[in-house]
Amino acid sequence: EKKLCPFMEKCYRKNPIHFDEMSHPHLEKLLVDQLDGTIEIPEVLHFACNDRSQLLDQLKVLQMVLRRERNKNKDNQLSGIVQRRQDKLKQMDAEAQALSRALIEEERENHMETIKAKKRSMEASEVGSSVTKKMKQMSIESSNCTKDSQQNISDSQSSSRSNEQSTSSGTSIMDMYRSCDSEKSRKEVRKKAIQMMRQSGYTVSVVEPGEFAIKYAFSAPYHLFFTRIENSKETYNQQFSITFPEILDRSLGEIVNSLHLNFMVDVGWLCLQYLLAGQRTDMMILYGDRVDHEKLSNNITMIEVDMPTKFGCHHTKIMILQYKDDGIRVVVSTANLYSDDWENRTQGLWISPHLPRLPESANPSDGESPTGFKKDLERYLNKYRHSALTQWICAVRRANFSDVNVFLVASVPGTHKDNEADSWGYKKLAHVLSRYATLPPDAPQWPIVAQSSSIGSLGPNFESWLSKDIIPCMSRETTKGLKSHPHFHQWKAKRTARDRAMPHIKSYTRISPDLKSISWFVLTSANLSKAAWGVQRNNHYIMSYEAGVIFIPKLITGTTTFPIEDEEDPAVPVFPIPYDLPLCRYESSDSPFVCEFLTSLGRV
Repeated sequence: EKKLCPFMEKCYRKNPIHFDEMSHPHLEKLLVDQLDGTIEIPEVLHFACNDRSQLLDQLKVLQMVLRRERNKNKDNQLSGIVQRRQDKLKQMDAEAQALSRALIEEERENHMETIKAKKRSMEASEVGSSVTKKMKQMSIESSNCTKDSQQNISDSQSSSRSNEQSTSSGTSIMDMYRSCDSEKSRKEVRKKAIQMMRQSGYTVSVVEPGEFAIKYAFSAPYHLFFTRIENSKETYNQQFSITFPEILDRSLGEIVNSLHLNFMVDVGWLCLQYLLAGQRTDMMILYGDRVDHEKLSNNITMIEVDMPTKFGCHHTKIMILQYKDDGIRVVVSTANLYSDDWENRTQGLWISPHLPRLPESANPSDGESPTGFKKDLERYLNKYRHSALTQWICAVRRANFSDVNVFLVASVPGTHKDNEADSWGYKKLAHVLSRYATLPPDAPQWPIVAQSSSIGSLGPNFESWLSKDIIPCMSRETTKGLKSHPHFHQWKAKRTARDRAMPHIKSYTRISPDLKSISWFVLTSANLSKAAWGVQRNNHYIMSYEAGVIFIPKLITGTTTFPIEDEEDPAVPVFPIPYDLPLCRYESSDSPFVCEFLTSLGRV
């Protein structure tokens, strides 16, 4: 049964899960008749308030929950429930002037109990059925279209590997979309594109734009997501599942420009994600390998990253989205920018809060996060030494990162000396964990779990790199003091309905012996390899570009560990682990897949 928040009007929480568990009568009263539009806070409040800005943030979260619930209830019965809820709120507001606080609290608890039950049944995003065929580009002639004049256009879950075909008499749907100069016109072209696909017999599976803000709010305080799996319907309605257009969703703001740092890029597929989200396609892309042959429009800049050695690659997966209000948002991912990585592979993403622009009077050092994320991101972008990134470095410098609660752990190619060495690769991870992670007395019994999609050359034996560089950076104990487990385990993810979705995600953590908590978690593009994390020679040597984030309990939940099984404290949600526990060992008769298998097949 829902209880009244013990902090009453002094509550400062902005987590929707907290509002879901606890009743806050003083906030509910203020939202009567204010489910739409801008929230107005009365000059005179019936409770003490020292920070109206914080109060407004709390009201916005609650408004999103109630408004989304109302908008989903389109049939008469559910609309009636919403109306009765509104009437009940008005009734409570009138009674509040005459009834005692005890009576108000009782009524509020009953009311919020109803909201809780309804919200749980509606919190999943509505999605259509999956697209089963692949399209790339469609043409429109005189605003009419026939099958013969169409070219393939890929859906958010579809591939676009085929070469572009041009039509002399038609204008491509993407060209038409790029010419749009307003949100309204983009919506119209988006609607037309989806309609054309359906008329051609294709099943379109897209999440309706404008709904992601509430899902993002419910992901607090971790803001960690896993990609939706096309062939696993159970993932469609999961709170932590995400599609690419949702990252761009207009409920988070109107995008005016984007920066993509990635390895493999399909520009045609990427632009279509913006169409499906109804957002502008102005962007700059730094990439390692391009997998399509689309002709670039003038609003897209492509820059291939030169690598100093053939053994390294530009493996980073970062997005920076710039909004109409000059704020930005940072996304750190494990997925390449092409369809295969977003269809049936398990990927992970961290999405930052909206990072507003600092006032012109601010100092360059203002707006830093408790984790130093802003400084680290700016340092990383500067390492490209490319003038085209100046505008993005300035955008980062002018943004307020104070709400970011994770650390950035990145790698850049080169030899790193002295203090610079601790800024990159495994040395950066070691620096953060040694200063901020807390381990219990039985720490040697907490195994380190490294999960990656591939394993590079680790040297001739266990001691040459793993026990020398990697394991010490993740633990204070000697390798002899750590509990030894068999090294290889199978990918199992039945709990998240991703058991058969090949993991391209990379994660590293340390799990308690009872499998109920973790002491830290890393989501990164970096596989378990010397090229990605670095190796100690005379100095710290790294061959690839990589990027990830480190989750430390002390700075996110104020605790020493994250729960991964049961939520013991409503203020500390369960941390989403992508795989099942306990880990599943390989059978003695199993053989791991290695690249040499491909060579042997070629000899058959």
